[in-house]
Amino acid sequence: MVDNTALAKFITSLGSLNGYGSTVLQTKKALDEGSTKPLRQNVDDIAIFQDSLKGIDAIKKIGFSADGIIAINKAFNSDSDEQPNMPGHLRNAYYNDDDRIAITIDEHARESYFPPEVVTKNNLDEIVDRYNDSDKSERAAWRVFADLSKLQPFQDGNKRTALIAANAAYGTLENGNYLTLPFNDLDRVDFVVGLMRYYNAKDPQAEEAAFKRMMSVLPSKQERQLELSKPIVQENKNEFKTIRYKRELNQSDDIGY
Repeated sequence: MVDNTALAKFITSLGSLNGYGSTVLQTKKALDEGSTKPLRQNVDDIAIFQDSLKGIDAIKKIGFSADGIIAINKAFNSDSDEQPNMPGHLRNAYYNDDDRIAITIDEHARESYFPPEVVTKNNLDEIVDRYNDSDKSERAAWRVFADLSKLQPFQDGNKRTALIAANAAYGTLENGNYLTLPFNDLDRVDFVVGLMRYYNAKDPQAEEAAFKRMMSVLPSKQERQLELSKPIVQENKNEFKTIRYKRELNQSDDIGY
């Protein structure tokens, strides 16, 4: 039986890659009720919620493979700016203008990462084979996430596709001990910065250094299990009526698509 508490926390973590604004509690209520009504009534939130579930179901049916990875992204077909225009389509910048993408690494330095212009199933097979030939550890599963994210095989939803695929590889879509981004906001920012460094790495040594930085801020297996199983407590907003919160960090992490 699916644990909706853990699944809600996974979807919220997954959605944070594209500005998902519904709370964990709202997400769990949506899962419990089988309805999007408890969510923040925002077209992107609803699309991310629905398509995440469809993507998870798609790869569970097919299994961790190139076809399974494509099936995840193909499921991102809701009408939303956060979803690809051609779901499941492998980019070919020679034939499609929408397939020409670049990732901003440093706005001030005007530095960008340009992923391969053409992506084929062979590129996905290489990532799948690398995992299957590894010790299939948690670290190896996160490498799937990093390599798929860097490859940018699809027009949009690449990091969400990559995180679902990494969980499929590691078997956590079945047991509910999901691989998630850091639960702490500051650690999550550090993780994303590490991923940008991974994108920008020009050789295996630089990639490994960036990957180590990413892994260093992830929760341990025990921390993740504890957080995923912890009951969701509703915030008492009456306690905070006189407090004015000021945001220092921009959490709308929409870089990297």
